[in-house]
Amino acid sequence: MSRDAVQHEGPEGPVPLRPETPEELAARLTPPPFSPEYRRGFPWVRPDDQAPARVDDTDGVEPAAGGSGGEASTEARLAPVVVTGRAVAESAMRAVVEIDSAIASLQAMRAQLLAGIGGVAVEDAVAERLDPGVGLRDVAAELALMQRRSDRTLEADLNRAMAERERWPATLRAWGAARIHRGHVAVIAEIGAALQDAEARAAFEAALLPHAETVNPGRLRTLARRELERHLERPLAARHVQARSGRTVWVRDVDDGMSLFQALVPTPLARGAYDRATRMAKAAASDDPRSFDQRRADAVCDLLLTGEPTDTALHGITAEVSIIIPAQTLTGDAGAASGPGDEGTEPRPGQVAVARLSDGTPIDPKTALLLAVRATSWTRLFTDPLTGHVTAVDSYVPSAQLKKLLRARDQHCRWPGCNARAARCDIDHTRAWADGGTTEIGNLAHLCRRHHTLKGAQLSRARRWKVRQRSPGVLEFTSPMGNTYIDQPPQTGPTFHDPPSSPWGMPTGIAAPRGDNPF
Repeated sequence: MSRDAVQHEGPEGPVPLRPETPEELAARLTPPPFSPEYRRGFPWVRPDDQAPARVDDTDGVEPAAGGSGGEASTEARLAPVVVTGRAVAESAMRAVVEIDSAIASLQAMRAQLLAGIGGVAVEDAVAERLDPGVGLRDVAAELALMQRRSDRTLEADLNRAMAERERWPATLRAWGAARIHRGHVAVIAEIGAALQDAEARAAFEAALLPHAETVNPGRLRTLARRELERHLERPLAARHVQARSGRTVWVRDVDDGMSLFQALVPTPLARGAYDRATRMAKAAASDDPRSFDQRRADAVCDLLLTGEPTDTALHGITAEVSIIIPAQTLTGDAGAASGPGDEGTEPRPGQVAVARLSDGTPIDPKTALLLAVRATSWTRLFTDPLTGHVTAVDSYVPSAQLKKLLRARDQHCRWPGCNARAARCDIDHTRAWADGGTTEIGNLAHLCRRHHTLKGAQLSRARRWKVRQRSPGVLEFTSPMGNTYIDQPPQTGPTFHDPPSSPWGMPTGIAAPRGDNPF
């Protein structure tokens, strides 16, 4: 059958289909990854005993001297190609990346369409003097019946899509271009929900999108919380006073006689309680048959019900919470009031120095000062004025100094995409000690046990991950497939940049000395 013989019915009669391009033909003939046909190789590269019959296309071609040129050419085309499982897996991984990018674009398109549907429904409802919610409920019910889905789910999708298009247009465009994924959109919309001013939302969005294109949603959430502080009109201290009034505890029963016990409390208290329970679980006897999570859950119940742990050896365990406190907060120059009624100059958004936990979670100034007064040890951090990265600490005990510096710099596992806390990670020599690596800041980084094991796994050289530090703290990971990933340490301190220069070489805003008139 010729390709022109394949037709379909159009508005004016049969229309021949467009001939296939060579790329489309190759894609159609390529067997699916992981299928037996795929492992045997493509039909056109199999040996003669496996390849299907084919028409000899060398007729009419003048053979080379000796009469064997055509045969040699045919044998070269039909030479078997060894297809390994690893090659198949790498091909499948690339296919998954392309599929996920296509899914992201389709999800963004769906959001745009839902927002348009919802907008028309609201306009129609208002025109008929009805509640806009009724219009949304109407189209949600229609969509749900067409897809055999819940109308409540479709109504929630309509509301979310309309909000995303109105509040985060640039994010929606980046999503449609597959530069980001659904998780990044959710983080930006969730963290930025507190911003009511359109200009503040646009600035927040513009600051986060470049990061969203290079990090995963988990790390983007930390960056978004930090960026949010620069655009909120109310300082953290005032917001914390209001939020603190909502602290509570609740229980929700689940299946099989179990319940969820949850508490909404200030962050330092929650982290301290969790850290103490974790330490108590680690200190249990080695022959304890309970799992680690079971021991930690039992420790929480023991402390709440009896006021002390059941194991007397656990009495001396206390919590440890690391907090980074800017000097302005300690001296009272942060510019933030402690709460309603306090006197002081109201700071501009982004000008308040905020104390944070080691993972970047903000702490209100009043709590930070209270913890500073009761701190048993201090470590001063020096940061790079250009990058904000921690570069040194002022305590000078060799092993302890490096541990404190690395923990302050890394804050989490440095494997791209991993957020395991540095306190729970191993300190890894980027260049192995056995290979001549040194124990210094430019050759050490935190890796969680999972990724530490993967980096040091005794795999074949072609399958090993390669890691090096471009500069102290800036890690470059090269995957077995040859892809390169750069992981920067989190920004902790402020950054400074040179002012823009005028066409005459003088920084803008600085008057030239007398007698130096460029004219």
